[in-house]
Formats: sequence, structure tokens, C-alpha cells
Amino acid sequence: MGYLATTDGPRVYVLATVEASGETRDADRAPVNLCLAIDRSSSMRGPRISQACAAAQQLVERLDQRDRIGLVTFDASARITHPATRADEAGRKSLLAALDAVETGIGTNLAAGLKKAADVVASGFVRDAVSRVVLLTDGQPSVGITDGERLARMGEEESKRGINTTTMGIGESFDDELLTEIARRSGGGFYYLSTPEAIPGAFGAELQGVFSVAATAAELKLMPAEDIVSVEVLHRLPARPSDDGLVVSMGDLACGPPRHVLFKLHREPGAQGRRVARLTLTYRNRDGSAGDGHILGIELPEMALSADRGVIYLERLRLEVAAAVDEAWARRASGDRHHALASMQVVKKGLLAARDRGDVGQTDADELLTEISLAEDAIARSAAEREKARRTLRERSHLTLIGRSQIRPLPSPDGDDD
Repeated sequence: MGYLATTDGPRVYVLATVEASGETRDADRAPVNLCLAIDRSSSMRGPRISQACAAAQQLVERLDQRDRIGLVTFDASARITHPATRADEAGRKSLLAALDAVETGIGTNLAAGLKKAADVVASGFVRDAVSRVVLLTDGQPSVGITDGERLARMGEEESKRGINTTTMGIGESFDDELLTEIARRSGGGFYYLSTPEAIPGAFGAELQGVFSVAATAAELKLMPAEDIVSVEVLHRLPARPSDDGLVVSMGDLACGPPRHVLFKLHREPGAQGRRVARLTLTYRNRDGSAGDGHILGIELPEMALSADRGVIYLERLRLEVAAAVDEAWARRASGDRHHALASMQVVKKGLLAARDRGDVGQTDADELLTEISLAEDAIARSAAEREKARRTLRERSHLTLIGRSQIRPLPSPDGDDD
């Protein structure tokens, strides 16, 4: 764990990074307790359902006797197409046969599919396993619970049982805002699949990510100093106040690129102290035991290094751009194209000014300007083209807003890169 801190008037920005070091070999990877929830509504008929089942078969073939897997399919109702089974040779053979027999129906009861899949995962125990639901759909909920907030809350409640949900949307008719919110609040991922041919790659990437999980239930807590009057987290991660600070839920930590959490703190007027806060990281090891608690004391540097300020400022800009693109899509969806474009122009102007001042490098600025230009261009397109571009950009902004943007690794103040 590491951090950088800088001031901007009465505001203090703290960028924390958490990284699970090392590589996970197949021999010592974590086992998985997994359930696939596959939409079998009428719109999935043809290549979509056949590719989904083929991708699921490829995923099953990568599992072994350490793992547990079940299959739920849903249309107007949800059913356990194959109960959770140990993924040994007999279990895999039985599940592959069940996938071959999947047929389409009518309606999309996403809530029932999500709930039943989570119950399948929760119905059994696998020691040291990563528990995950992977939900694939091409449409919007039309049966059962259709309210987006209630559906997102379902994902959040399942995460409290230790079950994360990854959502995958295929085509141009699903509700990408709903799927990203379920994923965000449950600690899972979100994938946009423009064509059926993209399904196997997404399933493979998700399984590889699950295999590389090094710790679960990770929480980052910031405890502010006495002269800090308020704290907020700028990444869109689940957070809750405690008696002495703010707790941010980071979910699973996988080996690979670091995770980032940006805090904004407000100091009392005239505060001069260098001490800002303490950060603590808690998590569960793969064997279920509590991880060693990491604690860092946060102090403002006597002189802020321009490179440090640039890293924090760049992440702030990344979040501003992602949020502006999201807001623009919301305005465009309500028919307000003019204000959709205007909202991005404000961020674009600030970004250009930051580039001209040298607060952000040319390459990084160009990358973010390209993101804005893509959104501006997409908003002006025809409806069909616009929806495809919107979902691609939604997937990209989701990664930024949950702290997975690819910024440069941060040095740890005490030389510890845990």
C-alpha cells in the first residue's frame, strides 16, 4: 500500500494505491465457487445463445476438481439448469450436456436470475474459494423486479454474503447503466460485448481474473486528523462512515495492476499541520484468515513534488472526464443533446488549460481529450451507432470510476509496496 498527498487551498487530496504483488500459478490459484446466470429470452435466440453456451463450455473445461460450478438460466422465470457440482471429470461432463440442451423462452426476469444464481453459490462451501456470479444478458428486465435501484441493491446485499457479481451485456438493447451499477455495488466487473463472438473472450478474461485473486473483502479506512472537517471518496466505490473516519470497500484484490482510491479532505481554515490522516487496509487471505493490517500515517510533504502533484491531478482529471461522459449520456437519453455536449465542453476547457499550464503531460492530456471527442462524436451519431459507442465508453468509464485506471505506479513512502 502506498499514497501521495497534495494540497489545493483548504483541500487535501490523498491518492492511495493497493497492489497484490506476485503471480498466481495454476497449481496454487484460488479455487472458485461459481454460478453462471445466462439470459435465455427470445432475443437471445440464434448466435447469442449458442455463443454464450459455447463460451460457458470453454470456461467449464478450464476448471478442475478444486472448483464448484452451477448453471442458472432465466427468461420470465429463473431455473437451476444444472445444480452446483464439483468440477471433476464427471461434473464437467454433466454440465456440458446441460449447456447443450439450453433453449430460449420469453421475458427477462433479471432479478430472479441474479438471486437464484447467488443462492446456488451460497448453497455450498469450498474452502478458500472466490465466490462469483457471472450474469449475461442482452435485454432489459421486463418481468419481476424492474426498478434499477432495487436490482443494484440486490447485488450489494449479495456482496455482504461474500458473493460478487460480474455483469456482461451483449448487443445494444441492455441497460448498461443498470449493469454497471450492479457490478459496482457488488464488487464485480462489467463487460460490454458488441457481438456474440466477443462472449468467449469475456468469459475467459473474467475467469483469469478470478484465478488471480490474492485477497478478498479488502477495505481501506481513512481516519482524518483533528483539523480535517470532512472526507469524501472520489472514486465510485461503496463507502460508509465510521466513528473515526470513512471506510471504502474494495472487494477482491487480484495480482496485477494496482487499485486506486482518491480521497478529498477539507481542512479547517488556517490549518498548518502536516499530519493529515491515517490509512488502514484490512482484507482476508485466500485461506479465509485475516490479513496483516497495513497502517500508513499520511503527512503532507514539506514541498510538493511536481511529479506527485501531476499524478494526483491526472487521476482527478480522469474521474472528471469519466463523470462528464456519464452525465452527457444521461442528458442525451432525455433528449437534451445541447446540454449533453455543453457539459463535456466545460471539462474539455479545463483539461486544455491544465495541459497548457503544464499540470498534465501532453500524452496524458491527449488521451483524455480523445475520450471526450469519442463521446462528442457518438452523441451526434444515429441512434444505432450512438448506442454501440455509448456502451463501449461506459465500460471504459466504469474501470476508471472504480479505481482501475492505468496510472503510473506510486512509490510507497516507507518503501513497502504491499
